[in-house]
Amino acid sequence: MKLIGTNVFAYINRFVELTDAERKVLRQHIQIMTCVPKQVLTNIGELEQHTYFIEKGLVRKYFYRGQEEITVQLSKEGQLISSSVSFLSGVPSDFVIETMEPCTLAFITKSGMETLYEYSVNFEKMGRLIILDWMLLKEKTDTFRMISSPKERFSQFISENPDLLSRVQQKYLASLLDVKPETFSRYKKKYI
Repeated sequence: MKLIGTNVFAYINRFVELTDAERKVLRQHIQIMTCVPKQVLTNIGELEQHTYFIEKGLVRKYFYRGQEEITVQLSKEGQLISSSVSFLSGVPSDFVIETMEPCTLAFITKSGMETLYEYSVNFEKMGRLIILDWMLLKEKTDTFRMISSPKERFSQFISENPDLLSRVQQKYLASLLDVKPETFSRYKKKYI
């Protein structure tokens, strides 16, 4: 088994400071996996049992509208991804979670998370603050997507994620930003 990267602990330190004993317990519950591109981690209808931290690579979350794939999240190094409603509530996932590049992922299972919560109040605080951070980010992203123009969505996304232009197919970026592929292409030619 590979060792947990320091990136996981740097991420957690944004929320709580773990004791040495807590760090040791956390190491026992986090696992590392490597994935190939297009590897499905979670499928529609499955119960999400994992939350993934991306050490290396890129992961996409999407659902189907008819035959069309609608991208709702792209997560890269230093970020989390999960079918969070399924993970937190135990209902089947409405999303596919799929790798886009070779990935190294640190993950924890739902049962592992519950064990951590029982171990210390600090882990409960960590979980609560990470979930709150997810919720706030999601609401901020969803609100911006609803109230901004396609051009504003494009500009903000590219300014915050310039690396993704070369890492992600244009159709997925257009879907994530809720713009037509031809509009995305036009903005890209004009502003980049």
